[in-house]
Amino acid sequence: MKYLLILYMCSTISNQCPSSTVAGYQFNNHYDCVAAGYRVAHNTFLNLEKNEEFERERIEKEKLVIKFECKELKGENT
Repeated sequence: MKYLLILYMCSTISNQCPSSTVAGYQFNNHYDCVAAGYRVAHNTFLNLEKNEEFERERIEKEKLVIKFECKELKGENT
């Protein structure tokens, strides 16, 4: 079974995750996907401030967080 890492940008105020991104990583097991998910989500959050669209003030105001999911891929081509 293969697993695909998906990141979500969420607001803890609205409890919504309006955007998601396929991180581009596939894993052969759930454990490796989750371990990478924590690292990638952490680094993505730290890099938000470098993007003009996500200044620290906006991150604070909207209470933005990065969540992730390890989605199991099913099918013959995985």
